[in-house]
Amino acid sequence: MQPLALILNIAIVVGIIGIVVYWVRRFAVFLGYKAIEPDVLRIAELLQAQPLRDRSDVVLEGNYGGHPTIVRFSHRVDTPGLDIQMRVPATLNLFLMPKNFATTNEGRVLMRTGSVPLDRRFNARTDHPMEFKMLTAGVAMKSSLEQLCCSTQTGLSVRDRTIELSELTIPPFTANHVFDHLQSMLTLAKTIQNMPGADRIKVDPLPRRGSSWPVRVALAGGLVCLVALLFTQPYNRMAGASANTSSMSPPSGVAPADAARMQQLQGWHAAGSDDFSLSALRVLREHRLEPSGHITGDFSGRGATVDSAYLLVDAAGRKRVSMLARGSVAYDAIFPKVDLLARISKSALAKIQWMSSGPPLPPDGDGLLVVQNANDPTASVVLLRHGSQTLSARPADFNRIDLALQ
Repeated sequence: MQPLALILNIAIVVGIIGIVVYWVRRFAVFLGYKAIEPDVLRIAELLQAQPLRDRSDVVLEGNYGGHPTIVRFSHRVDTPGLDIQMRVPATLNLFLMPKNFATTNEGRVLMRTGSVPLDRRFNARTDHPMEFKMLTAGVAMKSSLEQLCCSTQTGLSVRDRTIELSELTIPPFTANHVFDHLQSMLTLAKTIQNMPGADRIKVDPLPRRGSSWPVRVALAGGLVCLVALLFTQPYNRMAGASANTSSMSPPSGVAPADAARMQQLQGWHAAGSDDFSLSALRVLREHRLEPSGHITGDFSGRGATVDSAYLLVDAAGRKRVSMLARGSVAYDAIFPKVDLLARISKSALAKIQWMSSGPPLPPDGDGLLVVQNANDPTASVVLLRHGSQTLSARPADFNRIDLALQ
């Protein structure tokens, strides 16, 4: 056997071993978590961490904004579905727990954060009242705490030099959800870091973990194998590159910049004129609107129509509504039935007659009308943005709403 052929065969064997080791290890890490594997890998890239298995949990240990950070996903009944820990030089403790949870003995003093929606749903307790007031004095901090306590299944604590956020279940669209929480936790961490006495507290880094040397050698062999095959196997490089490019293209009707922020778009496309029912087309004509699955508006209240909303349809006929505000996904849900979407200008929102008391908080900008049944005037919902929250309310009759373009 020629030396070159011998080297190539060895590279192929080592490469196959490397690929097998890699996929066996990856299968073992994500066993039972296949549905969130792409999300976990995106979070791992952000934290510069490697997914690990801790018993039946998937764990990421890395750094975010210069702070040691641990993200844990769990299916165990006695463990939160999502748990995020960020180490900070904290001189105080605080606990924000939903009011429907059992009362905790931690934190001797019951406090108010100054945020009406937060104080209505959560109990805030601490052993350091003065430091707590300093921490929650700013508007940005209240907004971050509201974003972190996004539901009554969420608990937030600061103790033992660690910010910890727990949610009972693993949330949908996991990566975007975790990204938002990490950014708000970083805001909280920076505020804590600037408090008196924080400079005297040492934060221990996370212990470094990495792949064992046999895995590294096997993967290196796989790379050698791929390079060898690249130069020895004839194939059409241009066709392969073209196929790869087309597979990454955004769905029909979705702007590339928006598609980059949305998740799980395979098989979905923005609704076209053929996807609208006759009753939906009738309503659109009455309001002099074009049938489109892409709606633009100023949902975040920035003074320009730079936000987007989409009515997406898949091959099975399912309907999905996605709203993007300030460059991130603010709402994404699959509905049993949706006939059309429309923008409601902020000035027209004040004239709507609601089925109940209306939105709990004033909207920042435009609203998004989701008509679920064009033949039923009461079958609609309006989505609104207030700060970091997405609110909803039902109008008494969507036909009476002024949908004229402004």
